[in-house]
Amino acid sequence: MRGEQDLVRTLRTAADQVEGLDLAGGVARRRRALRTRRRVGVALAAAAVVAIVGGTTVALSGGEQRAQPAEIVTPEVPKITPVEQLWPRAVVKMPAKKWKPVTGLSPTQVLLAANSAFEKAGQLGVYDSARGTTRVLGDIPSPKKKYYPQKFAVSSRYIAWYGETPQDDDPWADFWIMPREGGTARRVTEVTADVDAIGLTGDSLVWSVRGGGVYRVPLTGGKPSRVPGSDGLHLTAWPWANGRASKEPGANENRVVNLETGRSVDVPLPPQVQMTQCHAEWCVGVSGGRMIVQRVDGTGRKTLPVMFRPHGARWLLGDRYAMFGVYDETRRGLPIAVVYDLATGVTAGLGEKSEPWVSGSVMMGANSSAPSTTPSWDADVTYHRECGNGRCVVKTRGGGKQLTVVNLLAATR
Repeated sequence: MRGEQDLVRTLRTAADQVEGLDLAGGVARRRRALRTRRRVGVALAAAAVVAIVGGTTVALSGGEQRAQPAEIVTPEVPKITPVEQLWPRAVVKMPAKKWKPVTGLSPTQVLLAANSAFEKAGQLGVYDSARGTTRVLGDIPSPKKKYYPQKFAVSSRYIAWYGETPQDDDPWADFWIMPREGGTARRVTEVTADVDAIGLTGDSLVWSVRGGGVYRVPLTGGKPSRVPGSDGLHLTAWPWANGRASKEPGANENRVVNLETGRSVDVPLPPQVQMTQCHAEWCVGVSGGRMIVQRVDGTGRKTLPVMFRPHGARWLLGDRYAMFGVYDETRRGLPIAVVYDLATGVTAGLGEKSEPWVSGSVMMGANSSAPSTTPSWDADVTYHRECGNGRCVVKTRGGGKQLTVVNLLAATR
């Protein structure tokens, strides 16, 4: 039986292996290790994907552990409805060769990004599911050598992003905006800081840094200023920011703050919970090898079925959903992952496993700074394991032509 520390080490290893799958060995070797994991790991190709082979590679064991006490323990065999049946209007099919979904813009529009070079976003677009068309919004400039755009944010008027030169030792970032309807990108400002998230208000661009603290600058440019009351906080989606229990990777997010109103909530967490992630109203964490969910005030706490496991490094989707991997080697016909409605407990299945022991991959949304609303996968890919010399590896067949995208802005609740 694994202890809590073993579980945390496994989760961190899984996240590192996820990024290794996306970045490829050549790129990983030529970039400085820490900055690769933390910066280039969020480039366009990195989308929190996990491949699981029956506990051999990234599988998280610990299901035999007893869950910590919680208000509600859900059934061990949950009701999972295929997403195409549960939210048919939210399911979109789009070409997979060029574009990757970032997040939803509306119930019928999905923000897209395309690479100009390996794992380097160079263009933005929008897919209109009502018309079945893709429209180019504009190009993403590259003002420096070895420059990589990072995370994107959206408001009613603009799309914003920041870029970095992750191979350099000195922290630096610049910030850009583009009209939401498309056009020429404009640089707002640049800073000597280690940025980790970005957002937009009505008239300002905001961001947080890895050491904690949120800053803002007018969209017209000027001198950045620190947002009052933001010490130690990390932006999720404006006006929301989180505090963390420590600076260690995977530390519990244990405080939720509205930076517009100043309202701050200390999140009451059960003993031994780890890796907790929170947004405006909901939190998701791991305790005793089980996923738990609760409101930020501690109410509505549930221990989820043991078959639901972490999928990638981030689990929250939008303002009320989370995505989990599904693992049960004894059953066929299971989905690769599920979208779980934190408010109602309704569970939507994404994709279908090729074998009971082999999971697949679902992307969380390419580089959305706020929790993305567009998980996606290649339904034509099949995953299988090939074993020999005492080890097994995951191999794929087919795919590459079409993505299935779930636009949660169109989900009926």
